[in-house]
Amino acid sequence: MPAKTDVPYYIVGLPEEPIEASEARAKFERLSSDLCRAHPYIEEVRAVVKSKKATKDHARYEVSVEVVTPRETHAFSGTGYNIAKVFDLMGPKLKRILASKQSRVTASHGESPRKGP
Repeated sequence: MPAKTDVPYYIVGLPEEPIEASEARAKFERLSSDLCRAHPYIEEVRAVVKSKKATKDHARYEVSVEVVTPRETHAFSGTGYNIAKVFDLMGPKLKRILASKQSRVTASHGESPRKGP
């Protein structure tokens, strides 16, 4: 069994509330590890959180996630009033889009339509 290598993941701009920040960090760590387990070619996962005060008590969060692979960088974004929920909603979208990208590469198993039978 190959040694487990941890893919670096970064999250910038977490809110100052300790409960909300720790919950969001845990969701992002879990999402990053799930992505790296399913797609071993991922080199880095980055998230940037921007908060805008909508009212005195609530903030609206804009989350941008970038997944760096050897060939390209995939960018995703989401918004919401609960940062952990935003990461929850982004998870299936990230997995679905990365899976479709991977299936296009591996679907032919190295065969090309230009090659004859």
